Amino acid sequence: MLRRLLVFGGVGLIVLFGLRLFSNSLEPEATGSAPPNPIPVVAPAYDCAANSPTPQLFIDDWTKEYAAETYNVTIIDLVENCTYSFGDASATFPTASTGKVIVATGVLERVAAGTLDYAEVAADMKLMITQSDNSAADRLFKIIGRNDAVNSIATRFGLTQTTTGGAWGTIMTSSADQALLLNQVVGLQKSPLPEAQRVVLRELMTSINPEQAWGAGHGTPAGWLAAVKNGWYLSVDGDRPPVGKWRVNTLGFVWDSKSQPRWIFTGYSNTWETQERGISAWNAVSEQLATTIGTR
Repeated sequence: MLRRLLVFGGVGLIVLFGLRLFSNSLEPEATGSAPPNPIPVVAPAYDCAANSPTPQLFIDDWTKEYAAETYNVTIIDLVENCTYSFGDASATFPTASTGKVIVATGVLERVAAGTLDYAEVAADMKLMITQSDNSAADRLFKIIGRNDAVNSIATRFGLTQTTTGGAWGTIMTSSADQALLLNQVVGLQKSPLPEAQRVVLRELMTSINPEQAWGAGHGTPAGWLAAVKNGWYLSVDGDRPPVGKWRVNTLGFVWDSKSQPRWIFTGYSNTWETQERGISAWNAVSEQLATTIGTR
């Protein structure tokens, strides 16, 4: 019995020893070098189309509810670098008081160039932007050279759908052009307007009369900031058709509570039955953005 145990014990040791040698042969030979870097994981590209803040169902319901006729809307998601639009992209509309942003741009360019002292125009700039004062806009429009300045700004800022209309309120433009301009005069996109002057315009456009903070400034999350300028007037005989309709336009640039740019929203139309309907329609788009882009 003892001999049999010794035999089986010896076999067991041989088997274990063989397994150990086999196991060692599978281990990588130490080389003293660091292991190779892991393959980097590349995140998939953001799908702009699949994440539209204004899906077709929203657009259809919005158009029906507010009886929207001819219009165009541009939205830029500044986080994901996605641009969305709906409506008639080829249509252009009178700026109404949103044209005051173009006037302000012309003024601030002259200040940057040293040919105009901002102290001389500061009061009118504040009245024009924060209160939408028309007389102040008239004076500043004259200072910048009226339509020559509009044409120059359109060319240098890449506004391909913006043309003169005689006065600052009848400049013809589109939501796409105004979104592009806004990104260059209050945003961070490179442009002819220096940062020091952008700061001035940001401060003015984020300080407008609260009664005029509808549209692109409506419904943003608490603690967020919006640079806004709206425009509105009833077209009468002698104006560009359609007569008897309201031109109600909006534009705005939105930052979150950490001062990070989040989105641009511009909307243009000259076919609203009432001022209230136009304001409510743009408010609804802004609320939609707050519940989509604003929660990402």
